[in-house]
Amino acid sequence: LIDGRRISASDDVIGHSDYQYGWLPISAIERIEVIRGPMSALYGSEALGGVLNVISKKAKNRWGGSIGVSGGTGVGSDAGSEVGTSVYVAGPLGERARLSVNAEYAHRNPTPNADDRRYSEVEGRRPRNLGLEAEFDLTAQQRLQAGVSDGQERRLYDDVSTTRRAYTNRYDLDRRQTHVGWTGDFGDTKAQLRAYRSEMSVLNSRSNGVAPTRPQDMTDDVVDGHVTLRRGGHQIAFGGEWRSEELVNAGLAGGRDDVTHKALFVQDEFSLTASLMATLGLRADHHGLFGTELSPRAYLVWEASPQLVVKGGWGHAFKAPTLKQISPNYVGAEGPHSFLGNANVKPETSNSFELGADWQASAALSLRATAFHTEVKDLITYRLLQQIGPRRVYQYDNVDAARIQGLEAGFTLALTRQLSWGGDATLLRTRDKASGQRLNDRPGTSLASHLAWRAAGWDARAGLQYTGSQHSYGNRLPAYTLWNVSAGRAWKFNATQSLNLRAGLENLGNVRLAEKSPNFGYAEQGRRVFVSARLDF
Repeated sequence: LIDGRRISASDDVIGHSDYQYGWLPISAIERIEVIRGPMSALYGSEALGGVLNVISKKAKNRWGGSIGVSGGTGVGSDAGSEVGTSVYVAGPLGERARLSVNAEYAHRNPTPNADDRRYSEVEGRRPRNLGLEAEFDLTAQQRLQAGVSDGQERRLYDDVSTTRRAYTNRYDLDRRQTHVGWTGDFGDTKAQLRAYRSEMSVLNSRSNGVAPTRPQDMTDDVVDGHVTLRRGGHQIAFGGEWRSEELVNAGLAGGRDDVTHKALFVQDEFSLTASLMATLGLRADHHGLFGTELSPRAYLVWEASPQLVVKGGWGHAFKAPTLKQISPNYVGAEGPHSFLGNANVKPETSNSFELGADWQASAALSLRATAFHTEVKDLITYRLLQQIGPRRVYQYDNVDAARIQGLEAGFTLALTRQLSWGGDATLLRTRDKASGQRLNDRPGTSLASHLAWRAAGWDARAGLQYTGSQHSYGNRLPAYTLWNVSAGRAWKFNATQSLNLRAGLENLGNVRLAEKSPNFGYAEQGRRVFVSARLDF
């Protein structure tokens, strides 16, 4: 989500892409909220495992902003060089209106495949984005918002056709989201109503006479609203959502397809005791093709002491397949893989249980852990049909029944006033309950840890990211670790003006996944140095 508005998941709609992550430049982001667990009861059918809500910066009562520049290049590796810049400016327009503007441009070259330089191991990118947002105070309690985010991006990589002809593959992406909304704050009653449209188009071209993939256009229209009431010890939220999804692609039957989603939801937060809080929620989703599904949720939060919070609950979630996944004529060939539709794909449902705790063990040490168990019916996935060279052909399908369970645990430790150490690990156990095999492409263990030192405006960090072994369609993919180091300096000139410089090395060990196993379906950038600067004013 961006400011609570859903962002269309292009990876499930257009090939197996990551196109949805470029809607908002870093310079315009205030913070990112992470809500874990099954959240379909409040946020909708796609929120099976949690919600990421990107909160954008808001204009204040004075003009200000930031300018950032960055660059990087390979060091002893073929990692593609890149440069980028971003700008954010916001401020008042009179006493009742405010305006914010953001812009971004970047250029990253493709990374060639060291084994065969006719292929690119990591694609190149050239994004450029422009965003405008305005707010207007109707009264002291009511506000109007409107905005537009417009982006163009070019993706480039080298490939070889099935007839062994080398060519350059280019994808031109156009993204746009427009939104308008109203909010009201009337003390114990708050309300919101908004409408927004997301549009994305993808046009492919290929050199050397190789036929391109089909053009694709996706449109998502959403109208949603909710009211929050505080009555006694209860905070009650209720509302609804109407969404129309359309995909235009010559691979679909008739060249296009559309579906309408409708939903109503209600949630109540209330205190059972002075230290025990309960949340009950229910959402009814009606899908134009698959009918109605109810998604209830029940959760408890117990403040056992000022230092210890225990939380846990259960939630049911529902996810319908996308238009391309259920079209028998769909063929997506973005990147090094091809994906085929399947008219027999069914909606996915799950029941999730979790129990966790956050403990401030001492002034210097905090601990956190969450155990989870999820039973999934008709898990939407894809199966490998064939492999021709590096290109793999998949078809969307269901796993009749699957189990996903594990433990997430982490800590933060202040070793000294200047030195801190933190880490988070996930132990994951998955099973296809029909075959007894592990689910594909899910590492059994993952770990991230970092050491940070801060003193006199300086900031140095060293960290690692460990990805454990995993199975992928009969192949075992080995574990690997990426190490990163960086150092920075901040100068604060006054309350609003500062300069931040940073430099570092990523993938210190120059890990290349293809050398560990030819069965990895993705690659990591090689060792690279980066520098960045940001001026806030």
